[in-house]
Amino acid sequence: NNEVIPEDSIESYFVWIPRYRYQIFNEGNYTGANIQDNTQQIKIIFENNETPASKDTTVGGYLTHPAFTAFNTNGLWVGKFETGYNGATKETDARVNESKSDKIIIKPNVYSWRNITVGNAFEASYNYQRNLESHMMKNTEWGAVAYLSHSQYGIGKEIRRNNNGAYITGYAATDEPTIGPYVRQDIEGNHLDSTELNKDGIYTIGYFSENQEVNRLASTTGNKSGIYDMSGGSWEYVMGYNINASTTGGSSEIISIYSDFFTDAKWNKYYDVYASTNATDYNQRILGDATGEMGPFGLERDLDTESRRKSSWYKDYAYFVSPSNPWFYRGGQWLHGTGAGVFTFNYLTGVANDGISFRLVLAP
Repeated sequence: NNEVIPEDSIESYFVWIPRYRYQIFNEGNYTGANIQDNTQQIKIIFENNETPASKDTTVGGYLTHPAFTAFNTNGLWVGKFETGYNGATKETDARVNESKSDKIIIKPNVYSWRNITVGNAFEASYNYQRNLESHMMKNTEWGAVAYLSHSQYGIGKEIRRNNNGAYITGYAATDEPTIGPYVRQDIEGNHLDSTELNKDGIYTIGYFSENQEVNRLASTTGNKSGIYDMSGGSWEYVMGYNINASTTGGSSEIISIYSDFFTDAKWNKYYDVYASTNATDYNQRILGDATGEMGPFGLERDLDTESRRKSSWYKDYAYFVSPSNPWFYRGGQWLHGTGAGVFTFNYLTGVANDGISFRLVLAP
Protein backbone atom coordinates (compact mmCIF):
# COMPACT_ATOMS: atom_id res chain seq x y z
CA ASN A 1 0.00 0.00 0.00
CA ASN A 2 1.28 3.41 -1.10
CA GLU A 3 4.62 1.90 -2.10
CA VAL A 4 6.18 3.49 -5.17
CA ILE A 5 7.84 0.93 -7.46
CA PRO A 6 10.71 2.51 -9.43
CA GLU A 7 10.48 2.07 -13.18
CA ASP A 8 13.91 0.42 -13.32
CA SER A 9 12.69 -2.26 -10.89
CA ILE A 10 9.96 -3.39 -13.30
CA GLU A 11 10.81 -6.10 -15.81
CA SER A 12 7.56 -6.44 -17.73
CA TYR A 13 4.05 -5.11 -18.07
CA PHE A 14 1.02 -7.29 -18.85
CA VAL A 15 -2.60 -6.25 -19.49
CA TRP A 16 -5.61 -8.31 -18.35
CA ILE A 17 -8.03 -9.35 -21.11
CA PRO A 18 -11.20 -10.70 -19.43
CA ARG A 19 -13.02 -13.71 -20.81
CA TYR A 20 -15.96 -12.77 -23.03
CA ARG A 21 -18.36 -13.97 -25.69
CA TYR A 22 -18.99 -11.88 -28.78
CA GLN A 23 -21.87 -11.55 -31.21
CA ILE A 24 -21.03 -13.01 -34.61
CA PHE A 25 -21.14 -10.14 -37.11
CA ASN A 26 -19.74 -11.97 -40.14
CA GLU A 27 -19.24 -15.70 -40.69
CA GLY A 28 -16.10 -14.98 -42.68
CA ASN A 29 -16.83 -17.28 -45.60
CA TYR A 30 -14.85 -15.41 -48.26
CA THR A 31 -12.36 -16.41 -50.90
CA GLY A 32 -12.35 -13.04 -52.69
CA ALA A 33 -14.59 -10.06 -53.39
CA ASN A 34 -14.55 -6.29 -53.64
CA ILE A 35 -13.28 -4.29 -50.67
CA GLN A 36 -15.91 -2.30 -48.80
CA ASP A 37 -16.16 -0.58 -45.43
CA ASN A 38 -17.47 -3.22 -43.03
CA THR A 39 -16.15 -1.72 -39.80
CA GLN A 40 -18.63 -1.85 -36.92
CA GLN A 41 -18.75 -2.04 -33.16
CA ILE A 42 -18.31 -5.61 -31.94
CA LYS A 43 -20.76 -6.56 -29.21
CA ILE A 44 -19.29 -8.49 -26.30
CA ILE A 45 -20.54 -9.82 -22.97
CA PHE A 46 -18.09 -10.68 -20.20
CA GLU A 47 -18.41 -14.10 -18.58
CA ASN A 48 -16.41 -16.53 -16.46
CA ASN A 49 -15.42 -20.14 -16.96
CA GLU A 50 -18.24 -21.39 -14.72
CA THR A 51 -20.71 -20.24 -17.39
CA PRO A 52 -21.28 -22.82 -20.15
CA ALA A 53 -19.42 -21.66 -23.23
CA SER A 54 -21.55 -20.13 -25.99
CA LYS A 55 -21.07 -22.05 -29.23
CA ASP A 56 -23.19 -20.29 -31.86
CA THR A 57 -21.42 -19.76 -35.18
CA THR A 58 -24.09 -17.88 -37.15
CA VAL A 59 -24.55 -14.15 -37.58
CA GLY A 60 -26.39 -12.68 -34.61
CA GLY A 61 -25.49 -15.52 -32.25
CA TYR A 62 -22.90 -15.39 -29.48
CA LEU A 63 -19.64 -17.33 -29.35
CA THR A 64 -17.37 -17.60 -26.33
CA HIS A 65 -14.10 -16.41 -27.76
CA PRO A 66 -11.88 -19.44 -28.44
CA ALA A 67 -8.82 -17.72 -26.96
CA PHE A 68 -10.26 -18.35 -23.50
CA THR A 69 -11.60 -21.88 -23.96
CA ALA A 70 -8.23 -23.34 -24.98
CA PHE A 71 -6.86 -22.81 -21.47
CA ASN A 72 -10.31 -22.72 -19.76
CA THR A 73 -9.29 -19.44 -18.18
CA ASN A 74 -11.22 -16.41 -16.93
CA GLY A 75 -8.88 -14.21 -18.91
CA LEU A 76 -5.39 -13.75 -20.29
CA TRP A 77 -2.47 -11.53 -19.32
CA VAL A 78 -1.13 -10.11 -22.60
CA GLY A 79 2.24 -8.40 -23.02
CA LYS A 80 1.57 -4.66 -23.06
CA PHE A 81 4.27 -4.13 -25.70
CA GLU A 82 6.12 -6.18 -28.28
CA THR A 83 8.72 -8.35 -26.59
CA GLY A 84 12.00 -6.49 -26.17
CA TYR A 85 15.56 -7.78 -25.89
CA ASN A 86 16.89 -6.98 -22.43
CA GLY A 87 20.17 -5.07 -22.50
CA ALA A 88 20.01 -3.92 -26.13
CA THR A 89 21.42 -0.39 -26.39
CA LYS A 90 20.96 -0.06 -30.14
CA GLU A 91 18.56 -1.46 -32.71
CA THR A 92 21.02 -4.05 -34.08
CA ASP A 93 21.60 -5.48 -30.60
CA ALA A 94 17.99 -6.75 -30.57
CA ARG A 95 18.35 -8.89 -33.71
CA VAL A 96 19.14 -12.16 -31.98
CA ASN A 97 18.02 -15.65 -32.99
CA GLU A 98 18.15 -17.42 -29.63
CA SER A 99 15.70 -18.65 -26.99
CA LYS A 100 17.02 -17.21 -23.72
CA SER A 101 14.00 -16.40 -21.56
CA ASP A 102 16.06 -14.12 -19.32
CA LYS A 103 16.43 -11.73 -22.27
CA ILE A 104 12.67 -11.05 -22.33
CA ILE A 105 11.62 -7.56 -21.32
CA ILE A 106 8.16 -6.10 -21.96
CA LYS A 107 8.35 -2.37 -21.43
CA PRO A 108 8.10 0.90 -23.36
CA ASN A 109 11.24 2.45 -24.82
CA VAL A 110 13.14 -0.79 -25.43
CA TYR A 111 14.24 -2.32 -28.71
CA SER A 112 11.86 -4.94 -30.07
CA TRP A 113 13.37 -8.46 -30.15
CA ARG A 114 13.54 -9.40 -33.86
CA ASN A 115 15.27 -11.75 -36.29
CA ILE A 116 14.11 -14.75 -34.28
CA THR A 117 12.51 -17.93 -35.63
CA VAL A 118 9.07 -19.03 -34.50
CA GLY A 119 10.72 -21.99 -32.77
CA ASN A 120 13.07 -19.87 -30.66
CA ALA A 121 10.36 -17.30 -29.91
CA PHE A 122 8.06 -20.08 -28.73
CA GLU A 123 10.74 -21.69 -26.54
CA ALA A 124 11.71 -18.38 -24.92
CA SER A 125 8.06 -17.60 -24.22
CA TYR A 126 7.23 -21.11 -22.98
CA ASN A 127 10.10 -21.17 -20.49
CA TYR A 128 9.52 -17.61 -19.27
CA GLN A 129 7.09 -18.44 -16.43
CA ARG A 130 5.91 -22.06 -16.53
CA ASN A 131 3.90 -21.61 -13.32
CA LEU A 132 1.85 -18.94 -15.13
CA GLU A 133 1.38 -20.91 -18.39
CA SER A 134 3.51 -18.43 -20.32
CA HIS A 135 3.46 -18.91 -24.08
CA MET A 136 3.90 -17.13 -27.37
CA MET A 137 0.72 -15.36 -28.46
CA LYS A 138 -1.64 -17.44 -30.61
CA ASN A 139 -3.52 -16.09 -33.62
CA THR A 140 -6.86 -16.41 -31.79
CA GLU A 141 -5.41 -14.55 -28.79
CA TRP A 142 -4.43 -11.71 -31.09
CA GLY A 143 -8.03 -11.79 -32.33
CA ALA A 144 -9.37 -11.59 -28.77
CA VAL A 145 -7.41 -8.38 -28.17
CA ALA A 146 -8.40 -6.96 -31.57
CA TYR A 147 -12.13 -7.58 -31.05
CA LEU A 148 -12.10 -6.14 -27.54
CA SER A 149 -10.38 -3.04 -28.93
CA HIS A 150 -13.30 -2.56 -31.32
CA SER A 151 -16.02 -3.02 -28.71
CA GLN A 152 -17.52 -0.38 -26.44
CA TYR A 153 -14.67 -1.14 -24.03
CA GLY A 154 -11.90 -0.35 -26.53
CA ILE A 155 -10.71 2.50 -28.69
CA GLY A 156 -13.36 1.63 -31.29
CA LYS A 157 -11.30 2.75 -34.29
CA GLU A 158 -8.00 2.04 -36.03
CA ILE A 159 -5.15 2.05 -33.52
CA ARG A 160 -2.51 4.72 -34.15
CA ARG A 161 0.55 3.16 -35.73
CA ASN A 162 3.98 2.89 -34.12
CA ASN A 163 6.02 4.53 -36.91
CA ASN A 164 9.42 4.46 -35.20
CA GLY A 165 11.89 3.01 -37.70
CA ALA A 166 14.31 2.07 -34.91
CA TYR A 167 11.79 -0.56 -33.70
CA ILE A 168 11.41 1.03 -30.25
CA THR A 169 8.35 -0.11 -28.32
CA GLY A 170 5.49 2.12 -27.23
CA TYR A 171 5.89 4.88 -29.83
CA ALA A 172 3.05 6.55 -31.73
CA ALA A 173 2.82 8.51 -34.98
CA THR A 174 1.93 12.18 -34.57
CA ASP A 175 -0.58 11.93 -37.42
CA GLU A 176 -2.86 9.24 -38.85
CA PRO A 177 -1.53 7.76 -42.11
CA THR A 178 -3.64 8.22 -45.22
CA ILE A 179 -1.54 6.23 -47.70
CA GLY A 180 0.30 2.93 -47.79
CA PRO A 181 3.98 2.02 -47.43
CA TYR A 182 6.91 4.36 -48.02
CA VAL A 183 10.49 4.46 -46.77
CA ARG A 184 11.03 8.24 -46.82
CA GLN A 185 10.50 10.28 -43.67
CA ASP A 186 8.89 13.30 -45.34
CA ILE A 187 6.10 11.67 -47.37
CA GLU A 188 2.82 13.46 -46.62
CA GLY A 189 0.22 10.90 -45.62
CA ASN A 190 2.76 8.46 -44.17
CA HIS A 191 5.34 10.25 -42.05
CA LEU A 192 8.13 8.02 -40.74
CA ASP A 193 10.74 8.67 -38.09
CA SER A 194 13.60 7.01 -36.20
CA THR A 195 14.88 8.02 -32.78
CA GLU A 196 17.15 6.87 -30.00
CA LEU A 197 15.77 5.35 -26.80
CA ASN A 198 13.63 7.72 -24.72
CA LYS A 199 13.67 10.46 -27.37
CA ASP A 200 10.77 11.90 -29.34
CA GLY A 201 11.13 12.58 -33.03
CA ILE A 202 9.44 15.03 -35.36
CA TYR A 203 6.76 12.54 -36.39
CA THR A 204 6.95 9.90 -33.64
CA ILE A 205 6.59 10.20 -29.85
CA GLY A 206 7.35 7.81 -27.01
CA TYR A 207 5.19 6.30 -24.28
CA PHE A 208 6.44 8.78 -21.68
CA SER A 209 6.13 11.81 -23.96
CA GLU A 210 4.41 14.96 -22.74
CA ASN A 211 2.06 14.59 -25.72
CA GLN A 212 -0.19 12.06 -24.04
CA GLU A 213 -3.15 12.74 -26.35
CA VAL A 214 -1.33 11.22 -29.33
CA ASN A 215 0.20 8.42 -27.28
CA ARG A 216 -3.18 7.20 -26.01
CA LEU A 217 -4.32 6.71 -29.62
CA ALA A 218 -1.73 3.96 -30.02
CA SER A 219 -3.40 1.88 -27.29
CA THR A 220 -6.13 -0.73 -27.77
CA THR A 221 -8.25 1.09 -25.18
CA GLY A 222 -7.55 4.68 -26.21
CA ASN A 223 -5.87 5.28 -22.84
CA LYS A 224 -2.63 4.29 -21.11
CA SER A 225 -4.08 1.09 -19.61
CA GLY A 226 -4.31 -0.68 -22.96
CA ILE A 227 -1.96 -2.67 -25.19
CA TYR A 228 0.56 -1.04 -27.55
CA ASP A 229 2.48 -1.88 -30.75
CA MET A 230 -0.39 -3.88 -32.29
CA SER A 231 -0.29 -1.54 -35.27
CA GLY A 232 3.12 -0.91 -36.79
CA GLY A 233 6.42 -1.17 -34.97
CA SER A 234 7.56 -4.69 -35.85
CA TRP A 235 5.48 -7.40 -37.42
CA GLU A 236 4.71 -10.08 -34.82
CA TYR A 237 4.76 -13.81 -35.37
CA VAL A 238 1.81 -15.59 -33.75
CA MET A 239 1.16 -19.29 -33.19
CA GLY A 240 -1.16 -19.90 -36.11
CA TYR A 241 0.00 -22.74 -38.37
CA ASN A 242 -1.15 -24.30 -41.64
CA ILE A 243 -1.16 -28.11 -41.38
CA ASN A 244 -0.89 -28.27 -45.18
CA ALA A 245 2.66 -26.86 -44.92
CA SER A 246 4.97 -28.00 -47.72
CA THR A 247 7.63 -28.70 -45.08
CA THR A 248 6.60 -29.65 -41.55
CA GLY A 249 7.08 -26.55 -39.41
CA GLY A 250 8.18 -24.48 -42.39
CA SER A 251 11.45 -22.69 -41.57
CA SER A 252 10.49 -22.21 -37.92
CA GLU A 253 12.97 -24.79 -36.54
CA ILE A 254 10.32 -25.69 -33.95
CA ILE A 255 10.56 -29.45 -34.52
CA SER A 256 14.33 -29.33 -33.99
CA ILE A 257 13.53 -27.96 -30.52
CA TYR A 258 10.39 -30.02 -29.82
CA SER A 259 10.41 -33.08 -32.06
CA ASP A 260 6.86 -34.04 -31.01
CA PHE A 261 5.34 -30.57 -31.39
CA PHE A 262 2.91 -31.53 -34.16
CA THR A 263 2.30 -35.11 -32.97
CA ASP A 264 1.80 -34.92 -29.20
CA ALA A 265 -1.59 -33.55 -28.08
CA LYS A 266 0.00 -31.80 -25.08
CA TRP A 267 1.09 -28.99 -27.44
CA ASN A 268 -2.31 -28.49 -29.08
CA LYS A 269 -3.45 -25.64 -26.84
CA TYR A 270 -0.38 -23.59 -27.73
CA TYR A 271 -1.12 -23.09 -31.44
CA ASP A 272 -4.09 -22.62 -33.78
CA VAL A 273 -4.50 -24.99 -36.72
CA TYR A 274 -5.49 -24.01 -40.26
CA ALA A 275 -5.97 -26.08 -43.41
CA SER A 276 -5.70 -23.57 -46.25
CA THR A 277 -4.22 -24.10 -49.70
CA ASN A 278 -3.47 -20.50 -50.76
CA ALA A 279 -3.27 -16.91 -49.51
CA THR A 280 -6.92 -16.18 -50.32
CA ASP A 281 -8.47 -19.09 -48.40
CA TYR A 282 -10.11 -16.67 -45.97
CA ASN A 283 -12.98 -19.10 -45.36
CA GLN A 284 -10.51 -21.35 -43.51
CA ARG A 285 -10.52 -18.79 -40.68
CA ILE A 286 -11.21 -19.62 -37.06
CA LEU A 287 -14.08 -17.49 -35.81
CA GLY A 288 -12.60 -14.89 -33.49
CA ASP A 289 -9.09 -14.79 -34.96
CA ALA A 290 -9.65 -11.45 -36.77
CA THR A 291 -8.89 -12.81 -40.24
CA GLY A 292 -11.77 -14.08 -42.43
CA GLU A 293 -14.41 -12.10 -40.54
CA MET A 294 -12.74 -8.90 -41.72
CA GLY A 295 -13.90 -9.51 -45.33
CA PRO A 296 -14.75 -9.15 -48.07
CA PHE A 297 -11.24 -8.84 -49.45
CA GLY A 298 -9.70 -7.57 -52.66
CA LEU A 299 -6.64 -6.19 -54.42
CA GLU A 300 -5.88 -2.47 -54.36
CA ARG A 301 -2.91 -0.55 -55.73
CA ASP A 302 -0.90 1.61 -53.33
CA LEU A 303 0.87 4.81 -54.40
CA ASP A 304 4.14 2.91 -54.66
CA THR A 305 2.41 1.12 -57.62
CA GLU A 306 2.28 -2.26 -55.83
CA SER A 307 -1.09 -4.03 -55.66
CA ARG A 308 -1.79 -5.64 -52.28
CA ARG A 309 -4.58 -7.73 -50.78
CA LYS A 310 -6.63 -5.76 -48.27
CA SER A 311 -9.59 -6.33 -45.98
CA SER A 312 -12.81 -4.39 -45.52
CA TRP A 313 -11.63 -3.22 -42.09
CA TYR A 314 -9.51 -0.11 -42.66
CA LYS A 315 -8.00 -1.73 -45.77
CA ASP A 316 -5.48 -3.52 -43.57
CA TYR A 317 -3.26 -6.01 -45.40
CA ALA A 318 -4.78 -9.49 -45.61
CA TYR A 319 -2.77 -12.57 -46.65
CA PHE A 320 -3.84 -15.99 -45.37
CA VAL A 321 -1.38 -18.79 -44.59
CA SER A 322 -0.47 -21.09 -47.47
CA PRO A 323 1.49 -24.37 -47.77
CA SER A 324 4.72 -22.54 -48.66
CA ASN A 325 4.18 -19.85 -45.99
CA PRO A 326 2.46 -21.67 -43.12
CA TRP A 327 2.85 -19.20 -40.20
CA PHE A 328 0.76 -16.08 -39.48
CA TYR A 329 2.31 -12.81 -38.49
CA ARG A 330 0.31 -9.74 -37.51
CA GLY A 331 0.05 -5.97 -37.16
CA GLY A 332 2.16 -4.58 -39.99
CA GLN A 333 5.43 -2.70 -39.78
CA TRP A 334 6.34 0.91 -38.94
CA LEU A 335 6.52 1.93 -42.63
CA HIS A 336 3.27 0.35 -43.84
CA GLY A 337 0.97 3.33 -43.32
CA THR A 338 -2.71 2.45 -43.78
CA GLY A 339 -1.78 -1.19 -44.42
CA ALA A 340 -0.70 -1.65 -40.80
CA GLY A 341 -3.29 -2.24 -38.10
CA VAL A 342 -4.62 -4.56 -35.45
CA PHE A 343 -6.62 -6.37 -38.18
CA THR A 344 -3.60 -6.86 -40.47
CA PHE A 345 -2.47 -10.44 -41.11
CA ASN A 346 0.19 -11.95 -43.34
CA TYR A 347 2.05 -15.20 -44.00
CA LEU A 348 5.65 -16.39 -43.87
CA THR A 349 7.75 -19.53 -43.37
CA GLY A 350 8.56 -18.97 -39.69
CA VAL A 351 12.13 -17.94 -40.54
CA ALA A 352 14.05 -15.30 -38.57
CA ASN A 353 13.38 -11.88 -40.09
CA ASP A 354 14.74 -8.43 -39.15
CA GLY A 355 11.24 -6.94 -39.21
CA ILE A 356 9.37 -9.54 -37.12
CA SER A 357 9.05 -9.81 -33.33
CA PHE A 358 6.62 -11.71 -31.06
CA ARG A 359 4.42 -11.19 -27.96
CA LEU A 360 3.93 -13.05 -24.68
CA VAL A 361 0.70 -14.26 -23.05
CA LEU A 362 0.15 -15.69 -19.55
CA ALA A 363 -2.80 -17.99 -18.89
CA PRO A 364 -2.65 -18.86 -15.16
